[in-house]
Amino acid sequence: MVKSLMDRMPLNDGFTIPGIGYGTWNVSNDEAEEMVFMAIMRGYRLIDTGSMYGNEVGVGRGIHKAINAGISRDDIFVVTKLGKDDMGFEKATDAIRASYDRLGLKYIDLFLIHFPSPDEGVTAATWKALEEAKDSGIVRSIGVSNFMRGDLKELLENSRIKPVVNQLEINPFNLMEEVDDFGYDNNIMTMAYSPLAKGRALEDGKVMKIAEKYNKTPAQIILRWAVQRDLIPIPKTKDADRMKENLDLFDFSLTDEELERITRIKKDSNFVKGHQDHNLGKRIGVDIRNSK
Repeated sequence: MVKSLMDRMPLNDGFTIPGIGYGTWNVSNDEAEEMVFMAIMRGYRLIDTGSMYGNEVGVGRGIHKAINAGISRDDIFVVTKLGKDDMGFEKATDAIRASYDRLGLKYIDLFLIHFPSPDEGVTAATWKALEEAKDSGIVRSIGVSNFMRGDLKELLENSRIKPVVNQLEINPFNLMEEVDDFGYDNNIMTMAYSPLAKGRALEDGKVMKIAEKYNKTPAQIILRWAVQRDLIPIPKTKDADRMKENLDLFDFSLTDEELERITRIKKDSNFVKGHQDHNLGKRIGVDIRNSK
């Protein structure tokens, strides 16, 4: 677990990665330069993008702007991803070079396959292109996104280089525990996109109560929950104050009991809903839990 904003976590290939990042999904290419520059100047050192986001040029410009303002390139960790239409060895090879050119950086810190292919052999061929990009030096580390346990297991059986990261949608309403545990057992770091569940997690009463205790926002509580679970959250915001607020996580710690309360949010809400539905069913003469 990282203990400060500038701490990094070790990856299985010898590189290190910041413990929290700035996500740029739904940030337009025109907005990306200023948003990324603003994020870096407020303390973010991990910037996440993807070819499908259509903003790699703007992201690259924002990074260059921050470098020109005095931030070392070595301190910035850049993540991008290969789109669904670029799977297969030849297409992936071309797409990696295209992302590299759009970002305009000497190297990309981490390149991910955005989604596994349902077609036999395609993911393995795509991975080979990422391995060769790593060998060439234009990419330092390689990983995957939205891979389930079976996808990871198959990739590990058909790869020369192990993925360093699996990026997944993880939040209190989508725990992905089985995949996260498989990654942990195989020394694959988990990065969490949509860590705030698109705002849904901020309205939970348990989270709000914990936030009051620590004089923090619900967003800070959820992000701290992720950090203490050794996840790498990548929240997205276009608001300068929230950018800064989302980094203010290292002057408090959640107790084990509080971590468990947040982890159980979905389970508890499903339990309550199940009882409410059952009670409604009794009133109308139907067992809803067993009805089709």
